[in-house]
Amino acid sequence: MSFINKSFIESIKKTKPISDFNNHTYISLKNKYVYLAVGKAANSTIKHHLYELEYHNTKFKTLSLHDRRCSPLLSPFQLDADFLAEFIKSDDVFKFTFVRNPFSRLLSCYLDRIVPKKSAPYRQLIKLLGKEVGDDISFESFVLGICDQSPYEMNNHWRLQVDEVCYSHINFDYIGRVESFAQDMANVWPKIAGNFESESLGEENKAPSITKSNSRLVDYYSERLVSSVVDKFSRDFEVFGYSMDLNSAY
Repeated sequence: MSFINKSFIESIKKTKPISDFNNHTYISLKNKYVYLAVGKAANSTIKHHLYELEYHNTKFKTLSLHDRRCSPLLSPFQLDADFLAEFIKSDDVFKFTFVRNPFSRLLSCYLDRIVPKKSAPYRQLIKLLGKEVGDDISFESFVLGICDQSPYEMNNHWRLQVDEVCYSHINFDYIGRVESFAQDMANVWPKIAGNFESESLGEENKAPSITKSNSRLVDYYSERLVSSVVDKFSRDFEVFGYSMDLNSAY
């Protein structure tokens, strides 16, 4: 492994757990792209279209969008470290991701992953807060608890997006937004799919649950929580151009 490529891998390891990098980075050698998925930022819908593209002209069908073992796309660990670093840095490879307003992303995570009390993120959170399985967690406790974590310690569903997508280490060709998903996905698609057209591109929501968090922000955010999120997630607001005014998140 060359020094440069070893340095790339080591920089990723310092940003977030390498297991998360492996689990949430999707690589297509055939179509020459790398997709960095962000939890609670339309990644189920995006994967639906990417899998459809990868399986085009084959008899294979998508078995699961949520079990990584069923993905037709490669994970970083499946590639030689030198090849991986060179592929990700190549100008011929399209690197993209989608991000979301931090206010609505956190509320969506809370409603989808914490309130039902069944997910791995819920179990991680109750351990962090010193609670028992089955305990209700208020939105305030959720926000204040995760704001005490470092980005490295955070679950991928609420980790700062700049760290989740390794923004400092990957030169992205396109960063789409959930808020303008249809148009942004339409911009990405020709870069990776050529003439292949996906049905209902940018229109079909494949998320396992729909929280409509964007319309419920004022019901959950107090001034204290807005301040905490703005402070902790300042890099997300600044880098991705989101307003720190809650009312602008609608």
